[in-house]
Amino acid sequence: MSTTPVAAFAVVMDTVAHLVEAVDEERWSAPTPCTGWNVQQLVGHLVAGQHTFAVVMGAEPPLPGLDADPAPEALKEAFRTSAAALVAAFERPGALERTVRAPIGEVPGAVALRLQTIEHLVHGWDLAQASGQKALFDDATVEREIEFARGLIPQLPSGPGAPFAPSRPVPENAPALDRLAALLGRDITK
Repeated sequence: MSTTPVAAFAVVMDTVAHLVEAVDEERWSAPTPCTGWNVQQLVGHLVAGQHTFAVVMGAEPPLPGLDADPAPEALKEAFRTSAAALVAAFERPGALERTVRAPIGEVPGAVALRLQTIEHLVHGWDLAQASGQKALFDDATVEREIEFARGLIPQLPSGPGAPFAPSRPVPENAPALDRLAALLGRDITK
């Protein structure tokens, strides 16, 4: 059964939402593989990014803001709310065809969707690692995004302030999500 890119993204978002909702209270301050962020900061980053992309994609009405240092329960709720708004924005007629401004420059909405899918897959991996959970993403979706990311990486800035660390080695037989994480600079051996 084939699925649309937006439907696949909605499943990714739901999987990450379940990871967020299952974080144990004592793990919110745990470090993540995304250097410099603990679990709470990582989830805050995802919520802020979802909000930003939802607005860029034309979400209506505007989403409510988030406190500077939101409590875990507020983050859980904000994650679901902003995720739903982002999926709805991508589902709007013509959303994938129009040009939008993303952190890497102006791109078609379909590329913005891929960027957000990769963002949530990799940060879902980060969150699972830091919170002792398993990220149960669809391997076909992950494989599709690995191929997209391979073409994207050479176009991204490198060095300090780059969106991803340099790629790391990974066994060819590693799970798809581990290969994507390593491609985007995560050390999967930790």
